[in-house]
Amino acid sequence: MNPFLTQCRASFEAQATLETEVAERGQRQAEWTRFEALGWPTTRLEDWKYTTLSGLEKLSLQNSVEFVEEVKGGLPSLTLKGIPAPRLVFVDGAFQPDQSMIDGLPKGVHLRFWSDLDAPEREQFVRKMAPARALTAFGALNGALFTEGVWITVDAGCALEAPLHLVKVSRTGQRMSHGAVLLELGENSELTLREHCEGSTDQPTHSNWATAIELAPRARLTLVKVQQEGLLSYHTAALHALQRAGSRLQIFSFALSGALGRNDLTLRLIEPHAECVLKGVYRVADRSLQDFHTSIEHDSPHCTSDECFKGVLEGTGKAVFNGRVRVALDAQKTSSRQSNHNLLLSDKAEVNTKPQLEIFADDVKCGHGTTVGQLDEEQWFYLRARGIAADLARTLLIQAFTLEIAEAIPHVGVREEVRRLLSGTVGESDHA
Repeated sequence: MNPFLTQCRASFEAQATLETEVAERGQRQAEWTRFEALGWPTTRLEDWKYTTLSGLEKLSLQNSVEFVEEVKGGLPSLTLKGIPAPRLVFVDGAFQPDQSMIDGLPKGVHLRFWSDLDAPEREQFVRKMAPARALTAFGALNGALFTEGVWITVDAGCALEAPLHLVKVSRTGQRMSHGAVLLELGENSELTLREHCEGSTDQPTHSNWATAIELAPRARLTLVKVQQEGLLSYHTAALHALQRAGSRLQIFSFALSGALGRNDLTLRLIEPHAECVLKGVYRVADRSLQDFHTSIEHDSPHCTSDECFKGVLEGTGKAVFNGRVRVALDAQKTSSRQSNHNLLLSDKAEVNTKPQLEIFADDVKCGHGTTVGQLDEEQWFYLRARGIAADLARTLLIQAFTLEIAEAIPHVGVREEVRRLLSGTVGESDHA
């Protein structure tokens, strides 16, 4: 008996009664059928070997599609404090126009929401989202149950100076939410997207989003994602990116709280001179788990990738990092670096790390590595010998370990915001 699946099936049937277009009902049915064919992810599957969903499958969570009107209320004042315009706010999967601020966007930026699309546009949206939803069973579930989506298009030559903030709030306990984001950047355009995933409830929730990205030649996108959800939250996310000639994609992911987080990311460099940077930090508290499965696919020559994830684990916290870099036969002159470093603050903490290279070309520069260790006793003693209290010395060493990732964020304002966030997270954890 799986109460979560039972409720998902009930939500799918409720969703079907709301659809008026035959084609859309068929699309959702196809995704639900695919979800059932893939089956519930268990530790018997290689990709889920170290990540158990036993906690999630015991929950009976209702889909927010049935409660759109109810979630239109205000948010706690602290939730949006310090998040400036332009911003898009979603609460339990529903777009909140009253709390969003999008009037100041340049003319070259276009926002379209699933609820406003006509039938041909919806069909196109679903087609473009398909690669992201194909990554995991939860992607198929997203295709069957998603309640809202946003299609962000940036015209050729348009560059946003201010970051666009995408705020996803899990406000109501015992709910699941499914959403979709489609990002298309035109030739020589530029965008910084700051994604906030927050929780304002201490009850169980499940957030399940899919993101599809398409970058035209020489487009530049920086995506900074922060997960700061409730202690009983479950977060599953899939991202697929397609990069064309000379484009540059930088993704920074910070998973800082929650009962369980699973991020699946696939980046495909399909034309020459594309570049990608993929970096992240996972901070895992006692009895929590964070899982990152990444894949960087070099399908064209003269492309570059740089990947680095760092983890800090406390108590009985667990983490999984599975990073794959594939270099195709014709992808000569590829340059790729991959690393994963973990800091265990407890003898009971556990990390399963698997960086891997699959190289089919012969003229490449590729390397990978991983480390797992504890705080450096010599560094700690050095700080203590200079009069720094033990707790503060420990905090400073942890901050130095994680802040290196934040320092690579190109946008100054976002970089400083994440620096403060990481410093505050470490400090609060150590003195709780």
